Amino acid sequence: MIKIRNIMTKNVITISQNSSIMDAAKMMASKSVSSLVVVEKDKPVAVISENDIVKGIISKKTKVRDVMSREFMVISPMIKFSEISKSLSEQKIKRFPVAENDRLIGLITETDIIQATRDFTRFHQIMQEVILGIFGLATAFFLFYFSPIGVSIFS
Repeated sequence: MIKIRNIMTKNVITISQNSSIMDAAKMMASKSVSSLVVVEKDKPVAVISENDIVKGIISKKTKVRDVMSREFMVISPMIKFSEISKSLSEQKIKRFPVAENDRLIGLITETDIIQATRDFTRFHQIMQEVILGIFGLATAFFLFYFSPIGVSIFS
């Protein structure tokens, strides 16, 4: 079974909850990401997304802590892919900080899950094609072997 450790983003862009909302917006723009994990001593405490920033632009003095989303779920790198995809659909959470020993080591986003699903589906399609190819070759061999020509060659 696929483990989260194998599909997570390892270089997570983080920010302090005491940073300004403008710093968060600039960081998201410069790193081309749609969210940041808010950390305190390498421990994830919240997530801030583009939507949170848009909602929080009241003044340039607004801090990340004023708009960050505390509704998130920290997951283990050893959790199974199927468990996280279930949480994605049931709880409407789009970003999952991955922590080991209370230390942030990665991030799983909705995009990572979609990409992993595509890769997994493609792998299954390739395996089906290989199995069908082997079955086709075996069938052709036995049809030839037991045909009049095959009997005369192999007798």
